[in-house]
Amino acid sequence: RHSGRGKREVLHTMSGYGSSSDNKETIHLVDEKHEIDWKPKRRNRARNRRALLVVCLAIVVVALIVAAVVVGTTVGSRSSGSTADGPWLNVRLPSNIQPLTYDLSLSVDLGKFTVQGIVTIAALVQAATPYIIVHALDMDISSAIVSTGTVSERFFYNENQFYVIAMNEALPAGKAITIKLNFNYNLTSGLSGFYRSSYNTISGTTAYLATTQFEPTDARRAFPCFDEPAFKANFTIHVTHDCHYTAVSNMPVSSISGDPTCAAGNSVTTNFQTSVKMSTYLVAFIVSQFQYINGSTGGSSPVKVRVWSNPDVLNKTSLALKVGVESLNFYNSYYGIPYPLEKQDFFAIPDFSAGAMENWGLITYRETALLYDNTTGPVSSKQRVAVVIAHELAHQWFGDLVTMEWWDGLWLNEGFATFMEYLGVNSAFPSWQMLDQFFVETSRGALEDDGINQTHAIIQEVSNPNEINSLFDKISYNKGACVLKMLQGHLGEQSFMQGIHNYLQSHAYGNAKTEDLWNALQKQSNSSGPSVASIMDTWTKQMGYPVVTVKRTSPTIASVSQERFFFLKPNGTIAPSPYNYTWKIPFKYTTSPSGNIASVLIETTATIALDPSQTWIKANVQQMGFYRVNYDLDNWGNLTAYLKTNNWTLLSALDRAGLVDDAFALSSAGLLSTTIAFNLSTYLLQETEYVPWVAALTWINIFADRLSLTPIYGQYQRYVLSLLVSVSNQYTLYNSSGSLTDVQNLLRASVIGAAFRYGNTAVTQAAAVLFQYWKNNNTILDPNIKAVVYSAGIALGTEDDWNFMWNKFLAETDPYEKRLYINALAQSTQPWILNRYLAYSLSDNVRSQDTLSLIQAVSSTVNGRYLAWYFVRNNWSVLLSRYGTGSFSLTNLIHVVTKAFSTELELNEVEVFFDTNPDAGSGTRAVLQAIESIKANIQWVNNNQNGLGTWLNWWNTH
Repeated sequence: RHSGRGKREVLHTMSGYGSSSDNKETIHLVDEKHEIDWKPKRRNRARNRRALLVVCLAIVVVALIVAAVVVGTTVGSRSSGSTADGPWLNVRLPSNIQPLTYDLSLSVDLGKFTVQGIVTIAALVQAATPYIIVHALDMDISSAIVSTGTVSERFFYNENQFYVIAMNEALPAGKAITIKLNFNYNLTSGLSGFYRSSYNTISGTTAYLATTQFEPTDARRAFPCFDEPAFKANFTIHVTHDCHYTAVSNMPVSSISGDPTCAAGNSVTTNFQTSVKMSTYLVAFIVSQFQYINGSTGGSSPVKVRVWSNPDVLNKTSLALKVGVESLNFYNSYYGIPYPLEKQDFFAIPDFSAGAMENWGLITYRETALLYDNTTGPVSSKQRVAVVIAHELAHQWFGDLVTMEWWDGLWLNEGFATFMEYLGVNSAFPSWQMLDQFFVETSRGALEDDGINQTHAIIQEVSNPNEINSLFDKISYNKGACVLKMLQGHLGEQSFMQGIHNYLQSHAYGNAKTEDLWNALQKQSNSSGPSVASIMDTWTKQMGYPVVTVKRTSPTIASVSQERFFFLKPNGTIAPSPYNYTWKIPFKYTTSPSGNIASVLIETTATIALDPSQTWIKANVQQMGFYRVNYDLDNWGNLTAYLKTNNWTLLSALDRAGLVDDAFALSSAGLLSTTIAFNLSTYLLQETEYVPWVAALTWINIFADRLSLTPIYGQYQRYVLSLLVSVSNQYTLYNSSGSLTDVQNLLRASVIGAAFRYGNTAVTQAAAVLFQYWKNNNTILDPNIKAVVYSAGIALGTEDDWNFMWNKFLAETDPYEKRLYINALAQSTQPWILNRYLAYSLSDNVRSQDTLSLIQAVSSTVNGRYLAWYFVRNNWSVLLSRYGTGSFSLTNLIHVVTKAFSTELELNEVEVFFDTNPDAGSGTRAVLQAIESIKANIQWVNNNQNGLGTWLNWWNTH
């Protein structure tokens, strides 16, 4: 269809050139009847001129036809409604063409925000095909040249983000070809593909940079490519840019064309070494005026590590360099495979959608995940920086060196990186108790999200970009890490580590599936029992997890059974499971008074032999397993009594945290009396360790959200404050951070934050006084209490105080400080101020990456809960347009904005809104999860409000 249309367009275009008589002649060629318009005396001359023009036009037309054969016809597009059939209808790329190398040239104009590009792809035809299909999105492709054969047609198939080149004849199998594509697009301020970011300099000007974010499916926004993880290739990249800027990519610079001193012109081309073989989503390039600090790893082949930022915050990069070097050294040793590149760059990007991205050799970070001020930064920020860096560096092996074959294996990347980040940080900061923190920071979040019906298996079939983006959640990350930790405990650390080495060695620079990992670990297993695959398939191929019930049936016997755990038992049928929702469980337990640890692999049920002198059983020792444990009432009573003795030699802080978490979760699911759980929690009067307190406060906050509008909330506040009395006396606003360990400072911040939230008048008023002193005198606050001081100052302050902090936010350059201001400004008790604040979230004063954080901060307060919900509803189309294709953003927004809803009215509002607005992009599953969670909240309040009210009254008055 394009060839005919193309010729007519050529003639029509030519009619626009020359004089009016030339136009008549052109028209005459198209329609012979116009010959009658010419006078006889001019007919011969006109005939000669026409003949000459016919010859000229014929030459032009032939040339254009030849060009069309090589380059293709004018690009059109097809839709799913088209009757034409072809391989582009499948959302997956066909496997008949395998890219081998890319030669990519980009010319970047940060004045006009444009990109001109040429990519030449060398490929091998694996199976005969008349089509070449690549991904391309939001760009114009001006030409397409194929080295072999002739191009008959080329078009975009937008539904699957494909660009299709149709050949006149099928390309034969075994043929090596090159595909050359010229393209262009604009650098937008979106947070995906190749996009622009900006920052305000200390001199007050705005500076721009161009940066990338490709995972999972956005390399196609930057250059036409085979944008699936299995299509690995080598990349040679050239970036032409203003000579006042620096270009960085995955690989080191090989040469610079032009004069980088700008003496001979304003443009240079930075050429990079050819990359190792990698997937398109790991390609990265940045053009900026950033500066860096650098160091290197140890060993015989040191790796150069550079940390880049805008020059005004370069003094906040030293922690990142330290953690980066130490983590690379650790991973080199742990994996037994040296980091394969010469350099590793970290970039602090001002506008960034996620926390960080593991581009091979060029990791990009949100500024709050890379920058840390040793003077003003709290321990929590220091730990976040370390954790994110360790996570991304773990990916350089798991994800980059060995990549999942398709996105259904995302957990192989993210689960492993999440598991390894704790080992990496623990090696650099052993006093942080990171292996214990794994439970409260990773396990319990996965247990919460996987305890509903609207969850998914770790290995989940996905096809389109929205489905792929929806997998970037706590199941892939946190649950994936948890089942690996459980497997490590089952196999033993050395066998596990050797299996990991073998897996990476076998699949280096290639792709792998989950079964490849199990096979590698199986070879290191010393167990004669069920295979690694048969155990782990029950955890990765079915959703949910078990609650294991340990019931003492006699003084010498305890039975062990399992069933799937639900916070809300489904009314209808649930999705079938190939394992009938039973799990093969590595089960470890300890008993009093000996404290000895025993283990057994539970395939369905089991029995445990006991001694009559053993008064209680505590299962899931050190919280190694991904399951919850319930006990008979006598055992709960005995465990509670032991906890209240304040003599915890048999139960570690991690085991105590596990008991609190299980008790509250079981009561939330209706599997344990709420009064039993709350009675156990009163042991916290003696607790002084960080991890048990974090586990407790997490659930305390969940119950507070549910109860905040009920008549018993006042009693609930008094209960919480009573638990905090002892630890609050130990950790106050006036402690010196320097006199405490880092973990103690984490506990201090948590305790003071809880005291403020639950209305401790003394803490709140003292914090407000510190706020005023800081406001009026510009004093330096203790970094570990700033969050509470800012929040109290706004909560008890005036409009003037709010405006003061808003102006501080606008002027602030430190990313962490800006985040503190965002959260504190949401603490206003004035609805009109909160509504104004919400309106600001979509203004130019708030970065796009921070908009949702602002909305979520408002929604997390009782005063702002409904205001935020109404704001989201009223601005849904804008939010969906901005964040609907992101991996985390919209999902988190939906969860946070609805998490406290616990009435039928709220449930109805949510259901009606999303019935009316069914398109939620990558947040589609989050909508279903939110509705289920609201129903669970309603059920818990209805079932427990009266009984809990009675217990709270007893506790507060006894």
